[in-house]
Amino acid sequence: MSLILQKFRVLRNMLTRRPILTIFDVTKLCNQRCPMCNIWKTESHDMSLAEIENKACELQKFGIGYVFLQGGDPLVRKDIKEIIDIFLKHGIHPTVITNGILLTPEIAEFIASRPCNLAISIDSLIPERYKILRGVDTLERVIANIDSFKHLHRKHKGNWSITTTVTKMTELNDVINIMNFASERGFMYAIRPYITVSGTAGRKDENLLYEVGDVLEIFDFMLKKARRENYLASLIYEEHIKYIKGEPMPECDAAKYSFLMKETGEIAPCIEFPNLPVELDNFRDCQKKYCEKFRVCNENTPCFYGCTREVGFLWRKKWKALAHIGLIISQMIKYGNFL
Repeated sequence: MSLILQKFRVLRNMLTRRPILTIFDVTKLCNQRCPMCNIWKTESHDMSLAEIENKACELQKFGIGYVFLQGGDPLVRKDIKEIIDIFLKHGIHPTVITNGILLTPEIAEFIASRPCNLAISIDSLIPERYKILRGVDTLERVIANIDSFKHLHRKHKGNWSITTTVTKMTELNDVINIMNFASERGFMYAIRPYITVSGTAGRKDENLLYEVGDVLEIFDFMLKKARRENYLASLIYEEHIKYIKGEPMPECDAAKYSFLMKETGEIAPCIEFPNLPVELDNFRDCQKKYCEKFRVCNENTPCFYGCTREVGFLWRKKWKALAHIGLIISQMIKYGNFL
């Protein structure tokens, strides 16, 4: 009964523009040194399992239905399996976002046996380029890890994906190779634009900054593919292209459909404003208090983080999606459930 009630809470939040997604920095510790990232730290004041349990209970009552378990790298924590089960117990659907270095067959089988999503970041299959983009020479190990649980091909209960951050160094042939690599192993594939914004979450690196002409071919390719295979994803790629072209972005969805929970358990509106305190008990007041900050940020340094943009874009395009519901269902039957 409590899980049914939870679904009603999530729906209520969606209809009233309250968050349904929490981005949880499980730990700030990471075993990579990506030049595009400013989130990782050399020390991290992580919550205990008991503290996470209490927070999950609060999130459930608030109406959160989804949580991104990220970092740093969440697999650095030895108790990641217990953390996954805590959120599942409270009716909150987790997605583990990892670089794959510590992804053992044991952890993969654990995730596969539960309705838990898995996203592995691979920015290149060219070893030299991967080393630059990830700060460590671990591509061979990540590939070996993924191949060690290939027997789970399409047997996992959640959606498994490989994602690529597109930078100036990214080439279309490399993207196609990663896409084929993912498909052969039962993973979906998605790309995202490199983002720096204020430098709080994304670090500015001149070697990675692109002009629209550097990456437009890549996003056009993914848009055309998504229209054939994943219409909902095509709606996002349409917005990606507008973003990289510098077109004005609609209002920011920070604190409307998602918020950040730091490794300490503190709540903040989004990853670009980690030091703005938010209280769940008076969340509406916090939304009003910070709305001008979000407006200025969106006007001067717009982002395209999936946590603050994608839910809002899809919700605003819900009627367009419903008009193509037959296509979406046929794509899901042919290519698998991508919801």
